[in-house]
Amino acid sequence: MKYCFALVFLGLGISFGQDYGFKKGSKGNDYLFVRNKGITFSVGPTWQFTPKTATYEITNSAGVRGITKIDPSGKIGFYGEFGMVIFPKWKALVPLKFLKKSRLLDYVDFTLGYRQYRGKEQVTTEITNALGTVINQFESTGNYSNGLLFGRFDAHTLLYFGKKKIDVARKQFIDQSIGLNLDYNVLKGSTTYDPMSTSYSPIVRELKFYNPLVVQFHYSLGVGVRFNRAWMMIPGISIPLVSVYEWNGFNARMHWFQSTYWPIQAQVRFIKLFKQEPKCGAFGDPEDMKRNKEFNNKN
Repeated sequence: MKYCFALVFLGLGISFGQDYGFKKGSKGNDYLFVRNKGITFSVGPTWQFTPKTATYEITNSAGVRGITKIDPSGKIGFYGEFGMVIFPKWKALVPLKFLKKSRLLDYVDFTLGYRQYRGKEQVTTEITNALGTVINQFESTGNYSNGLLFGRFDAHTLLYFGKKKIDVARKQFIDQSIGLNLDYNVLKGSTTYDPMSTSYSPIVRELKFYNPLVVQFHYSLGVGVRFNRAWMMIPGISIPLVSVYEWNGFNARMHWFQSTYWPIQAQVRFIKLFKQEPKCGAFGDPEDMKRNKEFNNKN
């Protein structure tokens, strides 16, 4: 995860500021004016990274030895969210000359949503005799699917690239953000193995399941495109960096059964800024309106 933190601080330092302007001209419609507020919504799949297969030596109550293998794996889930987005009107420029017009904050958004985390744990226990020959074997599988309601808040910074422009800002950009999410597990998944042996338990460690309430800091990275002044699409990924609650060290691993899972989600996010009626006499592109204002001030 050290690479994630490096990307975060690199992005916060080099994001080049652009004038806020989302405007598109078309025949029969002078220009589309938008506010600095709007809606955002996104959907996508979820997945969970897991540790490698773990092998443990065991001894049962009768003194028979053996080994247990624990093999966790992630499964595809889904998520969706809806919320608000705000582009601050202040310049938010960094007061450092060598960064020129760089900014730390381009916009913020806050959403409510639902996501599904799914995983699987395969437990294989082999009992051996004194010669190491397997005399008995137990296999159990734990499958779970958790459904979490969540709310999140993110602060975004943008880095524009490419040659095509809409107004003074380039059409393509890199969007990265740091945020805080609060999740609550409303649909708790299975906490038992199937089948569960009655003659010998395959559990070699204490089963542990994360709390219903989850609080995490996360990082998101996407590549966006502006369709016009109002509409933007940003495909990307989001991954938690560290869990504040429950604390599990400087990571975002989440316990289920005998393993830990680190979630990640891919996302296709859309932003739609609200339309705004132009002020009386405010027609044309920004340069036209600037010249019109200067003319009126002289008279």
